[in-house]
Amino acid sequence: MHIIERSANDFDARLIIGPVQVSGLLSAALFGCLSCQSYIYFARCKSDHLALKAVVFAVFFIQLGHFVCIISILWTMTVSTYGDPFQLQVLPLAADSAIPLSACTAFIVQSFYAFRLWKLSQKVYLPILCEMISLVAGISTLIISSRAFDMTDITVFEDSQTILIALSLMARTVCDVITTVAITWSLYHKRVSDFENTTTLIDQLIYWTVETGLATRYLAIS
Repeated sequence: MHIIERSANDFDARLIIGPVQVSGLLSAALFGCLSCQSYIYFARCKSDHLALKAVVFAVFFIQLGHFVCIISILWTMTVSTYGDPFQLQVLPLAADSAIPLSACTAFIVQSFYAFRLWKLSQKVYLPILCEMISLVAGISTLIISSRAFDMTDITVFEDSQTILIALSLMARTVCDVITTVAITWSLYHKRVSDFENTTTLIDQLIYWTVETGLATRYLAIS
């Protein structure tokens, strides 16, 4: 009874519509960047291994599906439920579908960086640890997704899934931090060279590693 009363009293559609609108616009911008990066990659890196091309291909099309879900969510929140925002107490099906797509993308990307860490360090302990942490995050997210399909009230759902949501975000953050620090450390130890161009290239790789690894995790922590 207490949960039902809290659900009715605490529901505020603005706290759902506002963040989704902002994140939807950001998602559109990021998907545009991904599209450009994918085009440039396939145009310039034709000699790359087929497996690496398959990873890029998979990430692009999973994110395409995710972007379609975002469009559907925005349509539902701004058009279909206009005038009756209390319908948003249950998130649309597209929102539930977007969760596992995000989990798949994160797992593929983190697995790729764990593989790069193994190639750089030639040690298996940290890559295996990162892969296990990423797997924990992925399983947690998939459990949340399966429960989201049966959700009847978003306020109650948030309260009941707080631990799993926190576990998923923290696991992804820890995995990214470990991978980024380890790759940076491995590159730093290979930085010693008599050739200035080689040192500059390694410095650039370190910069890119920190930029794509740690910087994006600040969003998850916040």
